[in-house]
Amino acid sequence: MTARPAGPGVSADASGPPRRLTRQRRVLIAALRAARRYLTARELHRRLLSKQARIGLATVYRTLDVLRHSGEVSTRLEPDGQVSYLLCRRGHHHHAVCTNCGRVDDVPCRTMPAYAKLLGHDLRFHVTGHQVEFYGLCARCS
Repeated sequence: MTARPAGPGVSADASGPPRRLTRQRRVLIAALRAARRYLTARELHRRLLSKQARIGLATVYRTLDVLRHSGEVSTRLEPDGQVSYLLCRRGHHHHAVCTNCGRVDDVPCRTMPAYAKLLGHDLRFHVTGHQVEFYGLCARCS
């Protein structure tokens, strides 16, 4: 994947044309970065409004969709059926989720090739993808 040069106020990735980094997008990304946890669009919108950010719920949904398609946010389906969003670093990784405070830390994915080989050998199973989340207590909560 080759990165496109991005000028001031422009975000770029190889999957599409450069996108303007609007004030609303900057505010939304900053709120996701500060949260360090999965948030639904409504939770994110409430946080933004509490900080006097002038952004509509529809804009939050549209921006999250753009960020999801560009690989900048990860999503998961919550038990109540809502989708929640997490700002992620690029590249393949997993998440360690604190079951007390909700904090999410990135976990590098170094051992999965060995697991895929083991599954192929033992079960004759060809791995085409995977998704892993670890649950427990973060350093602050333990």
